Amino acid sequence: MPKLTERAVANAKPREKVYRLSDGDGLLLEVRPAGGRAWLFRFMLAGRRRDMGLGAYPAVGLKEARQKAKTAAAEVEKGIDPITHRDTAERAEAARKAERDERQARTFRGVAERLVEAQKPGWTSGKTLASWRLTLDKHAYPVIGDVPIGEITRDHVVEALTPVWTAQPATARKLQRRIASVLDYAAALGWRSTDNPATGRVLRLTKALPKQPPEQRQPSLPWQRVPAFLRVVEGMEGTAPLALRFAVLTAVRSAEVRHARWPELDFHTLTWTIPAQRMKGGKAKAMPPHRVPLTDAMLTVLAAAAVHVTGKIEGPDKLASQAALKGDALVFPSPSGLALSDAALGACIRRMNEDAPKGGPLPWQDVDGRGATPHGFRRSFRSWVDDTRPAEGEAAEKALAHEDENSVRAAYRGSDMLEQRRPLMAAWSEFCVPPAKGAEVVPIRGQR
Repeated sequence: MPKLTERAVANAKPREKVYRLSDGDGLLLEVRPAGGRAWLFRFMLAGRRRDMGLGAYPAVGLKEARQKAKTAAAEVEKGIDPITHRDTAERAEAARKAERDERQARTFRGVAERLVEAQKPGWTSGKTLASWRLTLDKHAYPVIGDVPIGEITRDHVVEALTPVWTAQPATARKLQRRIASVLDYAAALGWRSTDNPATGRVLRLTKALPKQPPEQRQPSLPWQRVPAFLRVVEGMEGTAPLALRFAVLTAVRSAEVRHARWPELDFHTLTWTIPAQRMKGGKAKAMPPHRVPLTDAMLTVLAAAAVHVTGKIEGPDKLASQAALKGDALVFPSPSGLALSDAALGACIRRMNEDAPKGGPLPWQDVDGRGATPHGFRRSFRSWVDDTRPAEGEAAEKALAHEDENSVRAAYRGSDMLEQRRPLMAAWSEFCVPPAKGAEVVPIRGQR
């Protein structure tokens, strides 16, 4: 009859040496000096005594230990060594698991995850990883995630792309390129042929998908209306309107403005230096920092933003001397102290458009009637250059931090044309924020 109880097992105290408590039928509880307890099954087979481990207590309780001992005893009765039998079964299960893991590794999902991990160290922006995750998780994995990578055909690719191909063309193009990258990666690993059914060329030649609608550009306010727009924004409270004003005046991307920090701003040389890792594309190793010349209008915005750090109102000419601005604080923090969200600047424009009469045109819209967006002001700036000073188009491209499409030419042209851009950005600022009539325009000391 069993001798142990749940209470006796739980209360077994350690001693100076290892000792064992018997439950009968070969089941033993071994109690160790350090306090550990483990189950053993003692049996005789072919004239030899052996002890078989059944697991540690309390992970294996008394009831489970008795069942394991009973199963092992039945094998001994048949002349089977339960230790060898268990080891053989464990090896077989390990082999089956390895096979399952190998099959999973060679599915589209497995290869895609491996590719993401391989590329992740080179992505300097978390947005790139998030974008890959979103497109794969939402559109690719539900359709082809479990398909063996070597069996993916054009039909699989079309099935994944079809739901978004015409409804969300920009998303569809990203998804297509990423599926193609995964298949190319699998081919490089030797897991499929080099034929890639997801490339744009294959899809176009086979006409596997319908023609996409023309890509719509970001809605941009006509440049002639920018001064009136900024006058309204100037009357709004909070850091988001300040960031929006600064983005319009500098013509840089909103993310670069939202994450701007005070040490990046040099008020002696009147230059804002944006680190390469914050620039679009995540090519920090190949790109230099982007420099932006600061104008009087920009400095006025920064002086207003400095109040959130210093707690006192100072003129733009005092920015260089304010010690509090030398810390690593954000220039345009959210109320929580973190960087403004991607939607914060756009929300300012939406609030400005809320006063539009129902069914009537929006006060701040592009020529197609779509509400203006923060990114669209980069186009407003470029259109202003084209219409008013077309000879400065190259400087405007540098201001927008656009990469030269000609890679050979780009490799030999190292200047960012900073000094040529100073008068261009000053003219843009004076257009956007005209001086009051009759007011004398006095450049801030130190400005070139």
